[in-house]
Amino acid sequence: MIKKIIVFAVASLVLSIGVAPIYGIDPLERAVINDERLVNLSGATLGEHIIVNQQVQITAKITNTQDEIQDFVYIVQIKDENDIVVKLGWISGSLTSYQSFSPSLSWTPKESGVYNAEIFVWDSLLYQDALANFVTLEIITS
Repeated sequence: MIKKIIVFAVASLVLSIGVAPIYGIDPLERAVINDERLVNLSGATLGEHIIVNQQVQITAKITNTQDEIQDFVYIVQIKDENDIVVKLGWISGSLTSYQSFSPSLSWTPKESGVYNAEIFVWDSLLYQDALANFVTLEIITS
């Protein structure tokens, strides 16, 4: 009888507190992506409207939300109005605990239109394990 009570108590405890993810935090919360924007070569923020052949930097602030060093790959994928990838680039590095960093990748649009820059932060290109939800930045060129 005592054995049944102990099993029931342990099962109740597990159900009431839940089971923690393998990383201790949600895998998509190991990093945060915010402040995504277009900047010029001097770092000044631009609006979402740019002109054809104007070189821009696509940047975002990424923050490691963990108590440990985190390797990362900052990936920018730019798609045109037909959802075709017209640019793909990445930068890799490491963030110490709670460190923030604002990497950027350059792009020069060759045609007018509406583009979407998708920004991803993964642990590596090899394992492709997302550290945060990706964000999208709309870019209009004329």
